Amino acid sequence: MPDDPRISDADVDRLADSVRTLVWKLQRVGERESGLVGIPQSEIEVLRVLSDHPGITVSDLARMLGLQSSNVSATVRSLVARGLVSRTTNPNDGRSHHLHRTPLAEHNGNLIRRMWISRMQEVLAAMDPVDAAELVGAAPLLEQLAALAEDPALA
Repeated sequence: MPDDPRISDADVDRLADSVRTLVWKLQRVGERESGLVGIPQSEIEVLRVLSDHPGITVSDLARMLGLQSSNVSATVRSLVARGLVSRTTNPNDGRSHHLHRTPLAEHNGNLIRRMWISRMQEVLAAMDPVDAAELVGAAPLLEQLAALAEDPALA
């Protein structure tokens, strides 16, 4: 059995910084190139969670984001006013609402996704082909990392 590879704090710091920087840069490039500049980070996060969990409530959304319900409610109100989120009354509890991205939000999300793909193609083409292939091969590990990062049992 091979030795366990040791991961230093510096390794974790570098990975975290690299992922954060990559996401930040791609996010801003996607927004700028698709013409959707000016979306606050809080609204982007709400839209991202609603993409993965359509129909959740403000309370669920706040819990997933680790924020106060009142703060999330204000963000949701802004998104509703901009036509990016719709609320439907919960048939089992008239006091709560299910949240969904609107067709406009879906369209905008698809524009940003296409910009990310286009930019990623350009970046990979500029890399050494072996490095680019290795990076593409790491996609399943990044997917696993993303899933585990959202796991409440790890919090």
